[in-house]
Amino acid sequence: MEIVSAGDIEKYSYCPLSWWLSKNHKTVAKKGVESHKKIETELKEIRKKEKILRLYEKYILFISIASSGIALLGISFMYGGMERIWNIFFVFLAFLWLYNSIFFLYKESKASEIIKPKYEKGILISSSGAIIVIAFFIILSLPPNIKISKFAEILALLWVVSANLLFYHSINISEKLIEKKIKYAPINGTIEYIGAFEEGEEITSSKYGIRGKPDYIIKRNNEYIPVEEKSSNLNHPKFSHVMQITAYCMLIEDKYGSPPPYGVLKYRNRQFKIPYEDRWKNIVIKIRKNMIKDMERGEAHRNHNNKNKCLHCARREYCPEKLL
Repeated sequence: MEIVSAGDIEKYSYCPLSWWLSKNHKTVAKKGVESHKKIETELKEIRKKEKILRLYEKYILFISIASSGIALLGISFMYGGMERIWNIFFVFLAFLWLYNSIFFLYKESKASEIIKPKYEKGILISSSGAIIVIAFFIILSLPPNIKISKFAEILALLWVVSANLLFYHSINISEKLIEKKIKYAPINGTIEYIGAFEEGEEITSSKYGIRGKPDYIIKRNNEYIPVEEKSSNLNHPKFSHVMQITAYCMLIEDKYGSPPPYGVLKYRNRQFKIPYEDRWKNIVIKIRKNMIKDMERGEAHRNHNNKNKCLHCARREYCPEKLL
C-alpha cells in the first residue's frame, strides 16, 4: 500500500496543485520552524521533569517506609524480648497473610486471562505482608542492645530528613512544571509523544496508508489525543488543518488500538477540539486516493476558484493556474 504523509494530506486539502508544486518548490516558514523548535524544547523539559518527579516519589516512599522500619528496629533493641501475647498476635497475623496468599492463588488458577493479573498482584502483596510480619516477629524477639538501638534511631532520623528534603524539592519542581505544562496539556495528563521537530519518531499506519508526526500526543484517562500547533492567528479551523489532525487521529487509532475522542488544533490566539468522526475520516481516505491517482497520472490541478487561497499560497509564484 502506498503510504502518504499527513503533511501532504494537509497541502492537498488546501489545493492539489499547491501540493504538487511543493515537491519541486519547497518553502520553509521560518516563523513556524522557530515556533516548533521552542515547542520541542519546552515539551522535552516537561517530560524530563515529570520523570524526575516520578523518581522522587519512589525514593520518598522507599525512604519513608525504610525509616519507619529502622525506627521500629531501634525500639525493639531498646526494650528487647516480646510479651507472649505479642508473639501469638504476630504469628496469627503471619498465618492470616499466608492464608490470604493461598486464597488469591486458588482464585488466580480459576480466573480468566483478563482477571489473572489482579489476583497475581494480590498474591504478591499478601506474601510480602507475611514476610514483613515474620521478620518483625524475629527482630522483636531479640535481646536488647542499646548501641544498635541508638544507631538505628539516628539512621531513621537521617532518612526522614532526607525524605523531607526530597519532598520539598519535588514540590518546587512541581510548581514550575505546572506553570509550563498547563500551556500544553491538562495537569492530570501526560505528554506521551513529541514529534514537533526533526527528532520525533514518525508514526506509520499500514492499515490506512498514512504516516506522520503530530507535534505531540497527550495521554489522559487512557486516551491518546494528538495536538497540532499552528503559528497563525485564526478564529476558526482551516479545512486543510482539520484533515491533517484527522489523519493524526487515524494514526493514533492504529498505533494504540483505540480511537481518540478528538484531536486538538492550537492556533496562536485560540484552540479547537476537532471530533474524530467518520465524516472527516472518510474525506481523508478519499483525499489519499485522489493523491495516489494524481501521482500515478503525474500531474495535479487546482480544484477551487478561491482567490484568497491563491493569494496566501506559498507556491503562487510558480503556479501556472493561479487566479491572481
